[in-house]
Amino acid sequence: MHEYSIDVEHNKVYFWLAVISILISGGISSFLNALIMTIPFIEFTVSIAAIGVFGALYAIFDKCIWKWKIFKMLGLVQTPNLNGTWEGEFKSSYHDFKEEFPAVLIIEQTWSKICIRGKFNYSTSSSYTTSLKINSGGGIKLMYSYYNDKSPQAYKEGMSNHRGYGSLEITNDSITGYYFNNPTTNANHGTLTLSKRS
Repeated sequence: MHEYSIDVEHNKVYFWLAVISILISGGISSFLNALIMTIPFIEFTVSIAAIGVFGALYAIFDKCIWKWKIFKMLGLVQTPNLNGTWEGEFKSSYHDFKEEFPAVLIIEQTWSKICIRGKFNYSTSSSYTTSLKINSGGGIKLMYSYYNDKSPQAYKEGMSNHRGYGSLEITNDSITGYYFNNPTTNANHGTLTLSKRS
């Protein structure tokens, strides 16, 4: 997985994670020190570092808590959850857009990282940069660069490994958009139409 950019501020999340971390570290330290004072002949205190608590909270938030709908309702998290398998078809300029071929995008996402893997008739792809735009009107704009690896059968189709770029729009549970390959290795381009399956 790799980091991705998004046109929303994350400052509120960092602020509240820091506040909660300070409260938790202070509470645990006070509880442990009160407990230690009840033990005879022991004279020391403990202090739980807020930065350690922050790191643990951030890791949990990044993996799962950010998906909770309550935080979206409160306006704390605006990042859309795109996790899942999206299935459909693609058309390519290689076939003059006359045929449809199966296409699958598998999106794995945390609050800070993402990976978009594609499965097509003769190749697979994996993203290495991604950008999300949610404040440009309409649906969610998903733009990403990818590496595409051909399968052995693709040698007969005249394909080669290449890089490309996808420009997609997500509305509810559907994806539509375009892909463009690097013309130095594969000059083809095409369209994608997908629906969320899981």
